[in-house]
Amino acid sequence: MEAWRPFVQKAVKELLDAAEDKGHMDVMRDLATPLPVLVIAQMMGVPEKDRPYVRQLAEKLLYIGRGEYDRMKPLTEGMRGMVEYVSPLVDERIVNPGDDFISVLASGEKQGVFTRHEVLVNTSLLLLAGHETTINLLCNGTLAFTQHPDQWALLKEDPAGRAKWATEECLRYDSPVKSIQRIASQDVEMRDKVLSKDERIRWFISSANRDPAKFANPDRFDITRQPNQHVAFGAGVHHCLGATLARVEGQEVFKALAERFPDLHAETTGLEYQPSITFRSLKSLPVAWQ
Repeated sequence: MEAWRPFVQKAVKELLDAAEDKGHMDVMRDLATPLPVLVIAQMMGVPEKDRPYVRQLAEKLLYIGRGEYDRMKPLTEGMRGMVEYVSPLVDERIVNPGDDFISVLASGEKQGVFTRHEVLVNTSLLLLAGHETTINLLCNGTLAFTQHPDQWALLKEDPAGRAKWATEECLRYDSPVKSIQRIASQDVEMRDKVLSKDERIRWFISSANRDPAKFANPDRFDITRQPNQHVAFGAGVHHCLGATLARVEGQEVFKALAERFPDLHAETTGLEYQPSITFRSLKSLPVAWQ
């Protein structure tokens, strides 16, 4: 994924250039949302003109983890819309493959490794998972810095040198994903209890990342924390496929903010979050630097 760092750097610069003259921005709307969408769409080979539409579909798919009583309607619309959108892209890549991820999946169907359904589902999943969690990392991390001026001062002293560990602490302190579901494939004994085969369980990542048995002063935001063995990206066979890319985007954003906007501060204390048991998603994060 390091090969994509220059592309990420260029995209971050363009987005911050657009915001700089105004002296303020909504991190969610003006930076955190467009950047990961731009990057994953480029990697997947989605035409530039279609990227706003892909984001609209992704917003509907996120209702899978929310609590509204009418969540099934937008969720169903998102599923149907995403499959309808990616299907002709797959058809095209089977005939004219490129160097993008959709072409890789399409080649799997051509070789008999994947069914068409598997290709469509995995393409839709990558378009969704490839940007939503990173959006939350960028927003939640920026918020943490505005709430902890001592850590912001540390990052400003050496943005390039401290961006890596700062990103890891943002992932731990306010994880982009709060919880995920799993189904036990067999009986498992854990902490004197038995999880029976086929039982559905929910694992709270945010709790694990504040485990006092694992982290000293777990409720303290500390960008010098090393080692930082958080589980924001899961573990084992379920470790996030896009973890390296998310880290690159976080590092470049936090470095650029510290270099360009040393006086960055939040413009509100009235924060609102999406009603989701899965994602830790701010609705908005207005900031200023003048």
